[in-house]
Amino acid sequence: MANGPPRAGAGPIRLTVVVPSRGDETLLSRLLAALAAQTLPRDRWRVVLAFDGAVPPPAVADALARIHAEVVTLPVRRGPGAARNEGAARATGDYLAFTEDDCEPDATWLAAAVARLERDPDTDVLEGATLLPDGAAARRRDGDRLTWLPTNLFVRRTLYEAVGGYCERFFDAARGLYFREDSDFGFTLAARGARTVYEPSARVIHPREHGGWLDPIRWAQRYEMDPLLAARHPDSFRTQIEVARWGPLRLRRPFVRLCAAFAVAGLAALIAIVIGESGVAAFFATLALAAMLGVWGKWKFDPRKLPVVPFVPFVLLVALARGRSRAYAAGASVPPPSGSASAR
Repeated sequence: MANGPPRAGAGPIRLTVVVPSRGDETLLSRLLAALAAQTLPRDRWRVVLAFDGAVPPPAVADALARIHAEVVTLPVRRGPGAARNEGAARATGDYLAFTEDDCEPDATWLAAAVARLERDPDTDVLEGATLLPDGAAARRRDGDRLTWLPTNLFVRRTLYEAVGGYCERFFDAARGLYFREDSDFGFTLAARGARTVYEPSARVIHPREHGGWLDPIRWAQRYEMDPLLAARHPDSFRTQIEVARWGPLRLRRPFVRLCAAFAVAGLAALIAIVIGESGVAAFFATLALAAMLGVWGKWKFDPRKLPVVPFVPFVLLVALARGRSRAYAAGASVPPPSGSASAR
C-alpha cells in the first residue's frame, strides 16, 4: 500500500490547487475567474501559482487577491515540472489539485473531486475529465487507466512528497521544450502502488493545441524526451506510450513508425533516381507519399500545416537521436523510479 490506512474520519478533505504559469494575462484571467466561481466552500481549498521564469501580470493582481492566491516566482525558467514542485512545496491540506493556466475548470470541479474522494477515502490519485471545447476528450483513454494529465489531477500530498514530485529532467531550458514529465510522474506513482480512480464529473476545459502552422515541427522536437522516459520506465513505456489498439491487434508507436518509413522510403527513392532505376524510384516515392499522408493525418490534414509536414519525420528522428545521446550521457544519473526524493 502506498500510504498506510485510509484517512476516514480525519475531518473534511482540504486541497491546495497548484498551477504552473508563464504569466499569460489572458489565460490567467480566465483561470482565476473559474477558480473564483468554485462551489466548494472556500475554507477547504487554497491556491498556489508558480510563475516559471515570469512574474504575475499586474492586471490579474485583483483576481489573485480575491481568491487569496499565494504566488511563487522562479527567477529563471525551469519547466512546468519544476514549477509544480515549487508550488507543491508551499501546499497544505490532504491533496494537491493540479491544473494549468490555459484551463477553465467547471464551477463544480473541486466539489465533484472532493465528493468522490470522500466516497473512496483510500484514494491516492484522482483524475478528472479534461475536455476540449467541443466536449471531446483531450487525451484518448484506455479503459480506466489514468492518462496522468496535470490539467486535472488530484494527488495525496504525502504521496507526492514521498516520490519526490515531478522529475525536472524532462525540460530543455535552451529551447523551452518539455514533454513526458506527466507520464514519468504517473508511472512513478503506479510503481509505488498508488490507488487511483477516474472521476468524469470533475471537469476542466482545455483548448485545442498545435494550431499554428509550424507547431508540427515543435511537436516533433519534443520526442527528444522519449529516451529518458524509456530509460526510467522501460516496461511502462513499451506497453503504454503511443500504443494503438484495433480489437486484439496492437501497434506500438505508429506515428514514429510512419516517420521512419517516410525517411527510409524517401532516401531509397533518391538513391534509385541517382542510379537510374526509375521504376524502383517510383515505388519508393509512392511509399513515402503514403507515409507522409499518415503523418499529415495526425493534424487532421490541415492544409496550413502541409508545407512543414515533410520535415516532421526528419526532425522527429533527429530528436530521438539527441534524446538517446542525452540519456546515455546521463548514465547512472538516470535511475529507475525509486520513490525517493533523489528521483527528482
